Amino acid sequence: MEEKLSIVIEEYLQEIYLLQSGEHPVKSNHLADRVNSAPSTVHATLSRMQRDNLVQVDQKKQISLTEKGNEIVKDLILRHNLAENFLCHTLGIPWYEVHKHAHQLEHAMTPLVVEKLAEFLEHPEACPHGVPAGGYEDSYLSQSFSLDQGETGLLIKILMIDEYLEKSEELLQYLHEKSITPGSQHTIKENQQATHSITLESEQGLVTLPFDIAKKIKVKRVE
Repeated sequence: MEEKLSIVIEEYLQEIYLLQSGEHPVKSNHLADRVNSAPSTVHATLSRMQRDNLVQVDQKKQISLTEKGNEIVKDLILRHNLAENFLCHTLGIPWYEVHKHAHQLEHAMTPLVVEKLAEFLEHPEACPHGVPAGGYEDSYLSQSFSLDQGETGLLIKILMIDEYLEKSEELLQYLHEKSITPGSQHTIKENQQATHSITLESEQGLVTLPFDIAKKIKVKRVE
């Protein structure tokens, strides 16, 4: 029972971290949607996390990670990163499938396994989807911007597919088929504010993405 609860709390911490990287303050209703739990369950779990100094909730009911909670999340990101790299590059599991498997493995890794796996993989800078091993604040993304902000005619390089998109294997497979993967280059053919969509052009042809997906893809300008 304790192990299961520990996994639940780790997942809450990860979701709070991901929500914090978004545009809006983190509230319990947002978290309930992300973890697919009843508000009463989320409230009870958050109370326990506050007691254990993992999160803090201010007078506006906005949730944020404490230093302790943030350290745990960074460790989880590293574990997830290593698991995805191992599954993808060593075991050959497709890029768009590794997230769900890594999600299970990351909670079972001991510190020794993390250390040895990092050595075996030669300390990868990012996961196959481009999420930095050090978290979203890593300098790896310092010059990046979200794809929906790209101007027409701009040549861009894909840096990262957000963890939020990784939860949809069908979407990841589509992005994979269209070569919208970290390291690939595309020209922004059209940024259409009226339809809230952006069209990219590459050797594979044209592909149009809605802004709600493009916002979750980090890119940088290619000079």
